[in-house]
Amino acid sequence: MELKLKVIWLKKFLGFALDTKGGQNSYPLTPYYFWPKTEAWDQLKLELDSKSLSTEEEKIRILNLVTDVINSWRQNKDTKTQKSYFYDVEYVEIQDY
Repeated sequence: MELKLKVIWLKKFLGFALDTKGGQNSYPLTPYYFWPKTEAWDQLKLELDSKSLSTEEEKIRILNLVTDVINSWRQNKDTKTQKSYFYDVEYVEIQDY
């Protein structure tokens, strides 16, 4: 199983969730955690630590990716340019408000 980071990128917040990918199918592993409203990084770490679906290297990769997305969002919330930097993130499109 492979873990996939899903991101909702809006002007006022980011939403993070994890899916597991097996073959052609994808299954939700976590709910969305919204940053900066909550400590999304910490919540995802707790989820990863509580599940035995990933290696330590995979956990580190996912958490580093969350950190990179947060830092990029802080610098420039323009989704059109920033999203392209994170090829291994699946973006979920919703109406910004």
